[in-house]
Amino acid sequence: MLDMILDCALDALKDGALSIPILFAAYYLMELLERSKRLDEGILHAYSRKAGPLIGGLLGVVPQCGISGAAATLFSTGAITVGTMLAVFFATSDEMLPIMLSSAGQIGIGSILRIVAAKAGLGIVLGYLSDFLFKGLFSRKDIHSFCEREHCECEEEEGSALHAALVHTAKIAGMLIAVTFVLNLILANVEPDRLRGTVFARPVVGALLLALVGLIPNCSVSVILTKAYISGITGLGGLFAGLLANAGIGMLVLFRTNRNMRENLTVVAISYVLSALSGIVIGLLC
Repeated sequence: MLDMILDCALDALKDGALSIPILFAAYYLMELLERSKRLDEGILHAYSRKAGPLIGGLLGVVPQCGISGAAATLFSTGAITVGTMLAVFFATSDEMLPIMLSSAGQIGIGSILRIVAAKAGLGIVLGYLSDFLFKGLFSRKDIHSFCEREHCECEEEEGSALHAALVHTAKIAGMLIAVTFVLNLILANVEPDRLRGTVFARPVVGALLLALVGLIPNCSVSVILTKAYISGITGLGGLFAGLLANAGIGMLVLFRTNRNMRENLTVVAISYVLSALSGIVIGLLC
């Protein structure tokens, strides 16, 4: 029992540590925008609507869960659109790619590349679709309001963008490590083999359920889903439904940085519906 707790704690610290550099970069950018006279979040938001989902989908391929957290932060400050954030969420692979590469002998490099490319492509398409269909559901945001909520005193600490970014990063990293530790304890006893023979293998019902599993904001979920696919416990549709919905730490950071609960729940609903539908279609076609 003690060994399991220590392993969960070490995994939480590792995930938190790996996320810190990217989260810091996002907060440092936010602080620079706050102080800039020529560039603000409105300009970035306009560019984000045009090219954001494309860039977000490509960045999401990188097996680093901190990218989704950075995207959630930039969305909460108004720097990027909801479609750009969701493109990152959908494309984020977390531990999928390393696990698949370690099992390349079973599924083949070609299959791995097609899965990664399809996930990025879906992230891009679903990101643009989200901006087109759902942009009216989200209010315009700005960095000043964010700073007021966070009590970071950006204007009073003029010239201390580095310090303010470090404070923001420390707050988020502490929350992530604590929540990740608790979720690791909950998921520690979940083994992919336990899913064998369950409804998760069914094309439609499996996709609907695995998309719900994917919403759990923890990198371990991507491990469970990927191993279940490699073991033949679930099909390709179930894999995509679960992994598209699994945004790593992105959802945690979103709920921490964006205080509009209706918007946050809307993001969760959009993520679930589009992930489940994508998984169902893939499951029926493949």
